[in-house]
Amino acid sequence: MSLLGSRVRRLAAAASALCLLGAVAVGIAPGVSGASSNGVHGGTFQIAFQSDPTTFDPQVCYDATCWDNMEMIFNRLYDYQTGGTALQPEAAVAMPKVTGGGKVYTITLRAGMKFSNGKPVTAADVAYSFSRICDPATKSPVVGFWTVVAGCNAYASNPTGYVSGIKPLNATTLQVTLTQPDAAFVYVMAMPHASIIPSGSGAQQAKSPLGSGPYELASYTPGQSIVLKKNPYYWNKTYPYTDGVNEKLGVSPQVQLLELEKGQLDLMGDTLPNSDYLSVVNNPSLKKQIATSPGLDTYYLTLNTKMKPFNNPLVREAVSYAINRKSLLKYVNGQGTPATGFIPPGVKGYTPKNLVNPLDVKKAKALLKQAGYPHGFSTSMYSWNTQPWTNLDAALQQQLAAVGIKVQVHAIQESTFFTLAATPNKTPMTLTFWVADFPDGSDFFNALVSCAADVPGGQNYSFYCNHTVDNFVAKGLANPAAATTDYVAAAKAMLANNPIVPLYFGTRFAVFGKNVGGFAQNPIWAYMIDRFWLKNPSAN
Repeated sequence: MSLLGSRVRRLAAAASALCLLGAVAVGIAPGVSGASSNGVHGGTFQIAFQSDPTTFDPQVCYDATCWDNMEMIFNRLYDYQTGGTALQPEAAVAMPKVTGGGKVYTITLRAGMKFSNGKPVTAADVAYSFSRICDPATKSPVVGFWTVVAGCNAYASNPTGYVSGIKPLNATTLQVTLTQPDAAFVYVMAMPHASIIPSGSGAQQAKSPLGSGPYELASYTPGQSIVLKKNPYYWNKTYPYTDGVNEKLGVSPQVQLLELEKGQLDLMGDTLPNSDYLSVVNNPSLKKQIATSPGLDTYYLTLNTKMKPFNNPLVREAVSYAINRKSLLKYVNGQGTPATGFIPPGVKGYTPKNLVNPLDVKKAKALLKQAGYPHGFSTSMYSWNTQPWTNLDAALQQQLAAVGIKVQVHAIQESTFFTLAATPNKTPMTLTFWVADFPDGSDFFNALVSCAADVPGGQNYSFYCNHTVDNFVAKGLANPAAATTDYVAAAKAMLANNPIVPLYFGTRFAVFGKNVGGFAQNPIWAYMIDRFWLKNPSAN
């Protein structure tokens, strides 16, 4: 898959579920659970974003503004409960029936669903939406998640009809066949890119989105506003609570915060600036409007295993012993916990056992000497040129200097960072992070350290390949009951080679308006605005 820089705004916003703790389970829930049905109806929700959406096309969307709009305009077969990571049926009437040794998914659609133009939602619409992801002309950034579907790769050479493994059996029944068992696939069908659009409507979606979600697009004025109104055909009569959503565009995070404090905004669409964090948490008038929770993200260093001196495993091991994780948290206002491994809490594969090497300067120096660098060496590290990265750059520079590693920091623009980091032999070290696309450890392994991702343009910035690690992950996907054990084994095997050095698990933070009711952070979506209400609708 491809992680676009704009998408990382959503990740860095670190908006996660308030109740997210411990292991993740795929749950079944009637209707839409996890949110109160006693909310107040009416009013217009006010939110602002710094940037316009790059597109409204759900099969393409990966930036912050469009991400939030995907949740409001479209439905997926499955979605998350308001405050957690348990899945529940949405456009589907129940969780999928899985047969064929874990390779065949049969899904029944909810009766009576309609798009916002009144047209019924059918299994053919779902098959069309899913097949678009495998069509190279769509340029979907998540096609890598769908190559497990039978015929997805072949569809690229002849993208007509549906992917062979995606079949509408009748108007309300869809069958998806995989090439191998993949227990995480149900999460893939809950990703924004699996949003359902009418058959044949792909060309219009980028500018004129049409879905079956709780809201529909009323107007879009580039650089100024997005206006959503309630979808009169929406199947769930409880949601949305508000009659519409007004989105102001081109508003900096600093101004968003000021407008929220004045009651002019109900929610910030962008991350709270790091420099404003302490003033917000220490403001007594905002005390009841702050939500903090664990994240689904891991911040880490990558060490390029194909570049000197990091092609030497002893050097990589030395770096792993040079890091003071607890000290790093001072540079991010304490918003995190020291990483104990690769997979963060709340994601299948997490273990409370410590899998990383502790701070040991003496051992780090000894390893460097053994590797042939008794006086250390000089190298380069790349990061983004924004907070918290620039704060962490200086801290890591000092910690590595203590063992003799002199680091020249290159803090660069996000888009440039992604291009360089994904290019072989360009970045000896990078400082980066990853947040779960879905709460299964395979997402971290396959995207960041797999042999399949050890290619130019991928997310495997260490250019690391270990088939033993890949095999453990494949076992976990084939047998979900033992997946945690397999993912922990994969993490141990990978961390023994130190292609990456986990630093800390992020903590999520949000501040919301005083008129907002039912607020909860969601680990995947960040905000599910259709499930929030206004305590005093007439005030908006």
